[in-house]
Formats: sequence, structure tokens, C-alpha cells
Amino acid sequence: MNYSNETYVEDYTSLSTTKRPKLLSFLLLLSSIFILSTLTAVTQKLIDGPMTQVQLEQQMSELYGNTQILVNQGASNEFMEETQLIVENSRYINNEIFYLSNVSLLATLGIGLISVFLMFFGFKIGLCFYLIYSMLPIISTYLITPSGLILETPIFIIAFTSAVLFFLYTIGFHKLDVAKKNNKS
Repeated sequence: MNYSNETYVEDYTSLSTTKRPKLLSFLLLLSSIFILSTLTAVTQKLIDGPMTQVQLEQQMSELYGNTQILVNQGASNEFMEETQLIVENSRYINNEIFYLSNVSLLATLGIGLISVFLMFFGFKIGLCFYLIYSMLPIISTYLITPSGLILETPIFIIAFTSAVLFFLYTIGFHKLDVAKKNNKS
């Protein structure tokens, strides 16, 4: 038991004497800003509650109007079909699962905040939390949304962005480990 406490103290003191790589610092700052701004927006949405049917119809008509302009300018009809799927998805989320989707997003953001906090102090377990944080939006989408209403493009974008950021975080932690080893010798 003393060994683990000594290891913790040794890791913490080596982090305080080792300068964090700039890439890692930049990623932590960027992730913190994103998570905190999204946390603020989701909290405000939960306070405001779901949109009224009038608000929802107004937003959807604006979307249809903008889509029609793009179709008239040469966009494919598939674009209009995707817009219809977005409208149906938005209605479903607003009318059926508003609180469930926003509370699950709030919990996901909490895990993301924990991961950034842990990584800020140099704990590699933060990478595991970040991986969970990255995968939860995709998992929750497939669990709470009917398969016919799932938009594949945002899922792909989330997965790709998460993979790139996880890779960059891993590089940052590798550089931090190298710096710690060089600092010890």
C-alpha cells in the first residue's frame, strides 16, 4: 500500500517539475473550452425546456426554405431527403426524448470534464475517461433514437474527430512520459 502512495507522490512531483508539452496544453485548453461551452448550452436548454410546436414549425420552415434555395441552385434531391430526415429527427428529439437526450449529454460532458481534469494533472487514466467521453454520444444516439432517424454523417464526424483527438492526446502523453524520464536521469 505504501508503494502505491509513493508512486503517486513520485508521479505528481515529477509532473510538477516536468513541463507539459505545448500540444497537450493546447488540446486540454481546447477541450475545456468546448466542454464548458456545451455544458452551458445544454444546461440552458434544460432550463428552457423543449420548444413549443410553433417554435419548432418556424425553425423547420426556415430550414426547408434554405434547403429549397440550395436545391434550386443545383443541389441534389438527396439533399432534400437528408433535410427531411433532419426535420423528423428534430421533431422526435424535441417531442419524445428531450430530457433524456439532454441529461445523457450532460452526463457525457461531466465525464469529459473529469477526463480533462485528470489529464491536466498528468494522470493517464484521464485518457480512458476521454475515450469513454468520446464514445458515449455515439452509443447514446443508437440507444435512444430509432434507427430510421439516425443521421450517419454526424456520427462519422464525431467518431473521426474523437479518434484524431485521442491520437493527439496519446502523442502528448508520450512526450510527457519522455520528458519525465529525461528529467529523472
